[in-house]
Amino acid sequence: MPVIGVNLKSINSKREKDIGGNLKVNNTPKIKDVELKKVGSLDKEALSVDFEYSCKYKKEEDDEPAAEIEIGGEVLFMTDDPKGIVENWEENKDLPEELVIPTINSIMRKSLTKAIDLSESLQIPPPIRFPKAKKKSDSARYIG
Repeated sequence: MPVIGVNLKSINSKREKDIGGNLKVNNTPKIKDVELKKVGSLDKEALSVDFEYSCKYKKEEDDEPAAEIEIGGEVLFMTDDPKGIVENWEENKDLPEELVIPTINSIMRKSLTKAIDLSESLQIPPPIRFPKAKKKSDSARYIG
């Protein structure tokens, strides 16, 4: 079931408080709905998975977020039985595992990329840690 696209439909971000001290960052993807969608360029029906992604920055002592990024959109899939998957969703609010994993991965990849850009604009830390270069120590020298 290949992902054929990830479309963002809404973006909301805000910074409420001074961002100092220890922050807890919570990234949460959520599948909201599943439906059929006609993809004009392919002249076929695809599976549209609507999602919400939320990134909340909280100080340990506060209940309310100090900053928040919310992104909504859809992930489009081509699949052999889109109607069966939609029927199962409507009955059980459940997706097959082979669909859930690429959906969540697509949501996180697209949303985190946008959230990193928004975090810079809001002057808050990025929602994920970046690798840092370090000076090599003498004991880590390779002798071959």
